[in-house]
Amino acid sequence: MTAPAPAPAPALVPVSDGAALLAEHSALPGADRLLTVEALSALLGEQRRPCRARIKPGASVLVGHLRERAGEARPTDGPTFGPTQAPLLADAGWTLLVASRDKCEGVLRRAARSGATVHEHPVPESAPALLSGGLEADPRIGRAVHRALRRARRTSGADGQDLRVLSYNPSRHAVLEDPAAAQVLRIAGSPLDRLLRLSQQWRALGVPTLALHPTGDPRTLRSARWGRGDLADPALHGADGPSPLALAAARAAGAAIARLHAAEVAAEPLAARLGASVPASLEVLRALLPQRAAQIDHLAVGLHERLPSRPRRALLHGDLSPDQVLVDPRGAEPRIRLIDLDRSGTGPLGADLGSWLAACLVDERPGLGESFLTGYVAEGGRLPRPEELAVWTARALAAASVDPARRFAPHWGAELERRLDLAAAVLADPALLPVPGGGVGPAPVVPGGGVGPAPSVRVPAHLDLDGARWRVARAWPDDGRGLPLELRAEHPARAEAVQETPAHGTPLAGAPAPGTPALRGARLDADSGEVTALPPHEDPRLPGLARTLAASPDAEIVSLRPGKRAVVRLGTGPGTLPARFVKIVRPGRAARLLAAVRRAHCFEGPFRTPAVLGADEDTVTFAALAGTTLHTPLPLEDGTWRRAWQGVLVAWQAAIDRSRTDGTPPDADGTRAATDGTRAATDGTPPAAEVHGPHAERGVLAQWLERARAVDPEGAGPRERAVGEALRGLDRIPDPERPALIHRDLHDKQVLHLAGERPALLDVDTATWGDPALDLANLRAHTRWRELQGRWSPAHAAEVRALIDDAARIADIPPATLAAYEAGTLARLTCVYAFRPEWCRLARTLATTLSSAPDERTVTS
Repeated sequence: MTAPAPAPAPALVPVSDGAALLAEHSALPGADRLLTVEALSALLGEQRRPCRARIKPGASVLVGHLRERAGEARPTDGPTFGPTQAPLLADAGWTLLVASRDKCEGVLRRAARSGATVHEHPVPESAPALLSGGLEADPRIGRAVHRALRRARRTSGADGQDLRVLSYNPSRHAVLEDPAAAQVLRIAGSPLDRLLRLSQQWRALGVPTLALHPTGDPRTLRSARWGRGDLADPALHGADGPSPLALAAARAAGAAIARLHAAEVAAEPLAARLGASVPASLEVLRALLPQRAAQIDHLAVGLHERLPSRPRRALLHGDLSPDQVLVDPRGAEPRIRLIDLDRSGTGPLGADLGSWLAACLVDERPGLGESFLTGYVAEGGRLPRPEELAVWTARALAAASVDPARRFAPHWGAELERRLDLAAAVLADPALLPVPGGGVGPAPVVPGGGVGPAPSVRVPAHLDLDGARWRVARAWPDDGRGLPLELRAEHPARAEAVQETPAHGTPLAGAPAPGTPALRGARLDADSGEVTALPPHEDPRLPGLARTLAASPDAEIVSLRPGKRAVVRLGTGPGTLPARFVKIVRPGRAARLLAAVRRAHCFEGPFRTPAVLGADEDTVTFAALAGTTLHTPLPLEDGTWRRAWQGVLVAWQAAIDRSRTDGTPPDADGTRAATDGTRAATDGTPPAAEVHGPHAERGVLAQWLERARAVDPEGAGPRERAVGEALRGLDRIPDPERPALIHRDLHDKQVLHLAGERPALLDVDTATWGDPALDLANLRAHTRWRELQGRWSPAHAAEVRALIDDAARIADIPPATLAAYEAGTLARLTCVYAFRPEWCRLARTLATTLSSAPDERTVTS
């Protein structure tokens, strides 16, 4: 039957940001009236607390709620732990917002058969229907609750309203305690014969669980009231960790599960209800955390690719966690009962172990994880390999990732992000699992990398040379003559030909002498640690440097990698020619630069690129390009930042498309040659051996890992784990089906912005045929690194990431491919920046947090 709704309160308290996000996710008008204490209480006319939500976007929002009564006390008999007094049956209820009028009428009809009351609340015309009621009127389990009440009245002589609600998931199940009969009733929306059969099977195997008994109603089972609480009860855990009682109970649970896993499986076993290998909850998580979409996609891909295809199978619990273990502390050792076997059946045994460890990580109770696995192994259980145990744990974390939102946990938005980060971290680093001994195995051995300690030398942050203070800006791997260093003056504004002098006549302390450039080179001996500075304006292996500087008194060194290359800017003084840049390489190597420029011709047009003004055997002179690098953030509010990056990505896509159409660039004589004996260059496809894809990236990454060992042994552990994970990811992606000409070192310092003009592109000498996903991954990686460096705000980084993701979708780049290249770039970053004193510590931080932010990487140059 229906009843008039209670009068609404005069005004609603505005919903929180979290509730607003849930309401938006529901895609139903009026959902915000159900999702906070204030709004729900105003709707129902009494104080109500939402405790469980089930949202079907565009169709319905169903919320279970409780009325909390003052003065409820914890039982005083027996041990001091155990749940607080559960709410009475009359204190539990539900509210439903439903778009279908037919479904609304069905709820009203079913309630009328039991004589239960359903309130139909007034809503605007054409708005979704809004209903509420108590457990007896629940849309699916109400009639079973009604029958349970009738039985309670017959058996105890009471009215049944003293039943207590231990658990309630609207339209799914309710667990009720009947104090008068000292029993517990489990009520579900569908018949429970499967659960009864599983309970009987477990008990026949000697696994401790409750004896379940039929009640005459196929949707209700009963059991004796047992124990004093469950293993997740906060009273069993102090500030220093779980109590001895809790640890002993966890060991007993581990031993019980080992016996279950070792049991013979029936000829026609029931399958465990584990859901899809990649949990559907990740789709909901993506809707609730749009800012983490790329990381969620990365996690989904990682789970899909790393879950074993042929795992060991056994009889499982299916939803194992400490709150599924009832504890009775009486006796020398605690007795336990494993409960809630709804998802039990046969399946991969790693799912149970991962589920338990995931719950211990979420609750920050690693001791329970260690004790459980100790009991499991002692009973003969055999643990999976570390990597497999990690992926099952990550899957369990993903499956439970949206529970805080469904259960209205305080600050659930932050909790969702924490669970996502935990899943990603565990997937990347099995050593984070709470297992006996603090680890499940050694760090992964990285192909191509050494396993023994490498000789190391620390790159100093500063040097005192010739009476001046210099900052070590960059260093590179030892090239046989020591580690090349790029030094920059501590007072670059005063490191000019004219030296400033204070009023008292003493030169500025720490400033270079007059005529000394603001940048110079040096070498660090790896054995002795001795630093040898190169003469100012010179590099013995780059004779073109001194020649260029001598020919142009206004020249300024922009960058210098001793022994390999330098960049000099000309035209800095008054009355000089327009600015030019000279790239200087070792004698005979300039031809390679010119060949790279020709190879990268497809970028000219979509981008502005530097014109070649002249060349000789070791120098190439380029015209300067107007604009500022996008390393410096532009205004967000007026859309300048977004437009600038949109222009870059549109130009990049145009260049990629052009390369696939035009094929290889013209040779020096203007003709086009075939790339191999059977295929013309004009088909846009180079020979497979020339394509830079995942295999080539693996080689680069392994090489950088070996180099980094020599300068930062302290950061080796996290760095090697990051590289190992990245290498496995690169192993899982195919060679590109449609290679194109890519930049291969694309990042924010390589592009210039000038209002009203096409974006400009620098340093195309790394261009090669390869996988276009690598360029976008490199770009996207920089958003993470620039944010971590503090160069960009989170908002600037998020804007660029979103645009890159759009570009990847337009280019039909698979998320798994983009994620794998990103992982490789970020891992390489931790190696490259180990050579840069200013950023070495931050690179270590990145290595330790890669698992929690695997969707962002950085550059290799």
